[in-house]
Amino acid sequence: MPTTQAAPLQASHLSARPKRLSPRLGLHATAAAVVVVLATLLVGCGGGGGGGASNSTPSAAGSSGSSTPVSTGTTPSTGTPTSTTPTAGTPPTTGSAGTGVANLPKPTPADASRYLAQASYGATLPEIEKVVQMGYAAWLDDQFAKPSIDSHAAYIARKGPPGCNPCDSNYINATMESFWRQAVLGEDQLRQRAVFALSQIFVVSAVNSAVDIQADAHAAYLDMLSRNAFGNFRKLLEEVSLHPTMGIYLSHMRNQKEDPATGRIPDQNFAREVMQLFSIGLWQLNNDGSRKLDGSGKPIPTYSQKEITGMSRVFTGWSWGGPDAREERWHGWIADDGISGSKFDLLMQPYKDFHSTSAKQIINNIVIPPNTNAQESLRIALDALFNHPNTGPFIGSQLIKRLVTSNPSPQYVARVAAAFNDNGQGVRGDMKAVWRAVLLDAEARGLPGQPQTAKLREPMLRYGQFLRSFQVKSDSTKYQIWNLEDQSSSLGQNPLRSPSVFNWYRPDYSPPGALRRAGILAPEFQITHETTVTGYTNFILNEADRTTTRNKRSFNSGRDFLATDYTPERALAGSPAQLIDHLNLLLLGNRMSPALRGNVLAAVQALPNNSDNDRFTRVSTAVGLIMVSPEYVVLK
Repeated sequence: MPTTQAAPLQASHLSARPKRLSPRLGLHATAAAVVVVLATLLVGCGGGGGGGASNSTPSAAGSSGSSTPVSTGTTPSTGTPTSTTPTAGTPPTTGSAGTGVANLPKPTPADASRYLAQASYGATLPEIEKVVQMGYAAWLDDQFAKPSIDSHAAYIARKGPPGCNPCDSNYINATMESFWRQAVLGEDQLRQRAVFALSQIFVVSAVNSAVDIQADAHAAYLDMLSRNAFGNFRKLLEEVSLHPTMGIYLSHMRNQKEDPATGRIPDQNFAREVMQLFSIGLWQLNNDGSRKLDGSGKPIPTYSQKEITGMSRVFTGWSWGGPDAREERWHGWIADDGISGSKFDLLMQPYKDFHSTSAKQIINNIVIPPNTNAQESLRIALDALFNHPNTGPFIGSQLIKRLVTSNPSPQYVARVAAAFNDNGQGVRGDMKAVWRAVLLDAEARGLPGQPQTAKLREPMLRYGQFLRSFQVKSDSTKYQIWNLEDQSSSLGQNPLRSPSVFNWYRPDYSPPGALRRAGILAPEFQITHETTVTGYTNFILNEADRTTTRNKRSFNSGRDFLATDYTPERALAGSPAQLIDHLNLLLLGNRMSPALRGNVLAAVQALPNNSDNDRFTRVSTAVGLIMVSPEYVVLK
């Protein structure tokens, strides 16, 4: 069935506020200027000193989850490896040997707000106070122990949140509702941000996909990422590989062994991506993320077509999980529960008749012997990827980019990779140690003497902060936020709808112009241009005003009304300077420039303050202007 379309935005009360940007008004030039300002802010941060340490990833243009992504097509050189970057320098004093975790000072409220911008969907006043009282590390430990408020699969089964009435959530929209509900209401904020970050590495999508509107497929996949977010990377990699949603998306479910008689060869899609995107990357790396070079000064590929072929044979003979391995189950025809033979909550299982029994050459010159069964072949292959020296720096660098900075220094990457390699107790792949290293590093926390960090907040994270910081809720607790892809009137980004397996943007993207000339990466700029800047501005200004409770009486879209709780902000509406100080802490970690402060203060002071309606307008104007400012969009 087709996905239900969201209702159009309702008209906002805009008579006393600045005119909105709009393509219809021909203001693309203004939006282009904002893009230039964003680039200037990132250049001013110096890029964090790590622009040259990234791994190259092919362009996402023209790719989709069901197509076969680009191969390196290159045989590794046999030259002597050398480094493109000197060995990482001495890390700052650490609290635990080998973990990359710095000894950190007690956080101020501003420090706590900035920390929450990295480690959660956004600061709230109670959570800021909690970080200040507990400290960074203790807050992190507390987050590791917090359970999710619900499972996405349970939401789909109920067709709504706990206690829903009516329970009528359907299709892929239901999974998006559950996504936003957990992101906004969940106390396990670190888990929620971790799941989103992992979903941008281990991508499945409802776009260009055989799992386009199947809510249970994507709900089960999100639950899998959630239960593995704080576990071990080896298990995470295995469950990603065997999840039926990934199996369908990258076409290794029901992948059959080669047949010389017919010329059939196994599908190579997942075999390529599990190396290129999910574990070791395209090029051999030093522990600081820099590329190793051969004797001719050229980067050394991690694999060739020969290894892709070998890995494709590993991923043959896997299909639907269940109590037996009959051929009917292989095809998904058996309905044990009388409902469906396609169980997205069960990992795929092996079917020996379809598994290749030939020898399989994989990375590092490892050859899986002939007649090795599917389980053992998988174990050998995933162990090789997990233990490859690239995996720590490759995955660690991407997690830093998702949470902290687009340009981590080589030293920062090396410290996170060291935590991946050994959590301090001899355990490799401990994700808790990795998250600690990413978020508690001296560079992440902006300690004196460290490179200045910066990243562009992607649209979904900006909107997530709006929903969370201003406690946006609906009467039924359904977050019926369904279609946000429109670039001219919405976010241009939507949960579960990455355009390809390469995510919405490449981790090594640098836009033409000032950033590229400075050697600075800015991945999110791949989806940032005149149209998306205009669309986000229109969208967030509307949301800041439209979701006030004063507008509920005119809301008639057929969906639950999402309303902000502006109670603390409305209490400050009569004192514009105090209101802006409050929003500065909540949204910017007290980093607002005098220029921005002056502009917002003047706009608020120009508005009347004679009624409750006026107070709503003052607050929504201040919130909207701050959230569309380049200073907010660039997280520093």
